[in-house]
Amino acid sequence: MPGYDVQAPLPPLGFGIGIVGHRPDRLVDQPAIARCLGRLFGVVEEALGATAAKGGHGAAVPPRLVSALAEGADRIAARVALARGMALVAVLPFAADVYEGDFADAAARDEFRQLVAAAQASVVLDGEVAARERAYDRAGLVLLENVDLLIAVWDGGPGRGRGGTREVIEEAARRGVPVVTVSTDGLQVELRSASLDAYASRFADLPRLPEARLEGLVAELVSLPDGKSAVAEWAWLSRLPSFGVGHRVYPALLRLAGAGSAKSASPMSAAGDALSEAFGWWDAAAVEAAQAFRSAVIVNFGLAALAVVLAAGSVLAGHWKWVFVLLEVVTILLLLANTVVGRRRNWQDRWLESREVAELLRVASIQRYLAIGRIAGVGDGGWASAYVTAFTRAAPLRSIDLSNPAASGLEAIEAVRRQSAWNAATAGRMHRAAHRIERFGEILFGIVLLAAVIWLGLCATLPQVAAALKYPLTALSAGLPAVATASYGIRVIIDFEGIAERSHRIAAGLTLLLDRLDAGPRSAEGLQGFCRAASATMIADVASWRLLAEGRRLAIPG
Repeated sequence: MPGYDVQAPLPPLGFGIGIVGHRPDRLVDQPAIARCLGRLFGVVEEALGATAAKGGHGAAVPPRLVSALAEGADRIAARVALARGMALVAVLPFAADVYEGDFADAAARDEFRQLVAAAQASVVLDGEVAARERAYDRAGLVLLENVDLLIAVWDGGPGRGRGGTREVIEEAARRGVPVVTVSTDGLQVELRSASLDAYASRFADLPRLPEARLEGLVAELVSLPDGKSAVAEWAWLSRLPSFGVGHRVYPALLRLAGAGSAKSASPMSAAGDALSEAFGWWDAAAVEAAQAFRSAVIVNFGLAALAVVLAAGSVLAGHWKWVFVLLEVVTILLLLANTVVGRRRNWQDRWLESREVAELLRVASIQRYLAIGRIAGVGDGGWASAYVTAFTRAAPLRSIDLSNPAASGLEAIEAVRRQSAWNAATAGRMHRAAHRIERFGEILFGIVLLAAVIWLGLCATLPQVAAALKYPLTALSAGLPAVATASYGIRVIIDFEGIAERSHRIAAGLTLLLDRLDAGPRSAEGLQGFCRAASATMIADVASWRLLAEGRRLAIPG
């Protein structure tokens, strides 16, 4: 077996809280606000503890507070969070030395430096002082990318410009992020959230919920769906396929077709965190399951062709005919056994599911390089999306400095380049395999056609020789077309050309995005846009591919 655990990794239990709010001049009672925030953080921690006790997750990680560390509400929340042992992530609209210019005095600047030093990670954006409101707006959007709940210390008034508290609250409503508002005197708390499957376009349209509902809401957000929450049934990898090395038939066919061997679909560098390790496990599982299913398909068509060849050969066997018939019976029984075992072990569905999970985890791993926490394509409500979302929710953010975009994002860009190169190589390999398997079948039919023409010529010129070759020709004309038809069936069911076309399309799309990125000036926003577009390109075909592949199930040829 490959070098990975037979049990699929369980997602850690994590949670992200965003904080926005007013500067000190609009706060009425800062100690009361701190007490209120501490109580709210405690409710979140209690909800996570209760969820952890139910099982289904891996290790719990402390909740994460994401803050821009502006004076006022941001820093009050940061101090409370650190005192409770929570992780702090700083999202800075400018480079730190530029951002300090926004603070009133030396004491405020010293406090800022201390909080940045205490943060688990810092995401520094490339905002410009001349476009201050836009810079704050971008910081608010990055914050929302990485939180599950937004707390806003807000007086209920209108915003004072782009990127302000009111604007972040409205954007949270559009994104479906629940919002808790705390009054500036710390005495009033209001929870607003749409249902988990319906978003509101405006904050005012979000239903009001009692504060007591917060614990249940957090539990709903982090809970995994029943059935596959513990992915226990993936322990099937500890069992070998029915014929031992039978699941290696597919890689052997690729080598015979001059297309190399089956390779991992994930040319990525391992970051060593839980998200990357989960990706590695599911990718390896997908490769194993794909080989098992595709090998079973090849074995079935091969056995079906062999049964016809044995039946045709029995014509020439004379008194040894019973041996050929016995071998034919054994071949058919093996075909039936292979089909039954393949269906019971559900190789195809396991392959499709594990590949879908691996693709989503791969995209999540790449996006984390640029502080993108919400994955395009995840959120269909199924177990796979919940599983992947749980990993991204708990994965720590990496510190990244985007204040110099030309020198930033190199890891994400390189990961996309590797994906482009791998897909281009896969397209060539699969196209070559399809062409050579097709040519093999054509050669076999050509041999049968040539033999038939020669025999007809002998009938006209040497009738006695033609009569003597009648049975061998019958065996040849029955056996070789069966083998050729089997090769055609293998080519269609495994869909070599379809794989080649999809891989080519992905490679071309990623190459176009890379060319555009290389051609123009870079910005933090542009880098994140590039990463989102590349991610969408990589997973765009997953749903349609799965739907198509589900129609090509393991069956008895005929």
